Amino acid sequence: MIKIAIDLGSSMTKIYRADSGNGIALAEPTCVAVSGIERTVKAVGKEAKKLVGKTAEFTQIVFPVHEGEIVDGKLAAEMLKEFLTRVGVQRSVLKRVQTVFAVPCGASNALLEDYALLAEECGLKKVLFVEAPYLAALGSDLVLSESNPVFTMDIGGGVTNVAVLTLGGIIAGLSMNLGGHNMDANIIEKMARQNGLNIGDLTAERIKNEIGSLSEKARASTVAQGSSVETFYPASIAVQSAEITDCIRVYIDKILEYAGMVLNQLPAEVAAAVNKNGLCLSGGVARIDGVAEYISKKTGMDVHVTDEPQFAVVSGGGMIARDGRLYNAFAKKYEN
Repeated sequence: MIKIAIDLGSSMTKIYRADSGNGIALAEPTCVAVSGIERTVKAVGKEAKKLVGKTAEFTQIVFPVHEGEIVDGKLAAEMLKEFLTRVGVQRSVLKRVQTVFAVPCGASNALLEDYALLAEECGLKKVLFVEAPYLAALGSDLVLSESNPVFTMDIGGGVTNVAVLTLGGIIAGLSMNLGGHNMDANIIEKMARQNGLNIGDLTAERIKNEIGSLSEKARASTVAQGSSVETFYPASIAVQSAEITDCIRVYIDKILEYAGMVLNQLPAEVAAAVNKNGLCLSGGVARIDGVAEYISKKTGMDVHVTDEPQFAVVSGGGMIARDGRLYNAFAKKYEN
């Protein structure tokens, strides 16, 4: 039987093949390029993202998942069907595929229905929904037990999931519509306001990934290319790490504010165990220089980051898809 896990993120979609030795088989932008009134699909994934900010009049770039919600089910299905083909899951076998879908912490039944409808549209029949904090913990190689609570924080492109959990369930947790995309938008706004340069989404994301840092020792720099706010002619400037620190820090601080709300719900014994065990940080934002150290300093807790934090959730999904004992233990109940 083919077994897969899907992390349908606002920024990236990742697919894990648990039935073979491939592991993570796909990681591509959650992005579709369409043309004309009929919205014919021209490209999906990385091919579509290359067109962001460069399309002609009759081509539109669509991000079918926004802040963890499926906002365009038709295009999300077209994109996912293509991704499944790319990882070797042909349409003729889809109804026999065992699938684990990552969903945000505390996902409502309405959101689960959207994911269920997407799965049905793609031809996936055997589907299990699991909240992202469980998957982040498993994908970060944490050992889950009934008596030892773990504290996870997964910061993605559009959604951050924060939870304290054990093998028996989530003790306290939430998802928030904050992540890397907010930082990109902040960088765009600051470049225009302080540097007089209009830049696009791809440039802002590149700047964040290349020189973004919360370390006081950061000295990296890069060149940002765009157009002058005043003349509209092409222009470029040098950007230093320190110039965009605030664009990142303001959202990390906001995430920590919400994380504090989660911690405030904990019984005293659980809080003591969490303080001892520390925080497991995952998601693409965890790769930004100095973020883990900054969070550790602000919380007074040890912060642990796995080698590839951007793949923690889908890797955890792969573990559940592969292990029959785990498959039903973490299922998120969906009433249709």
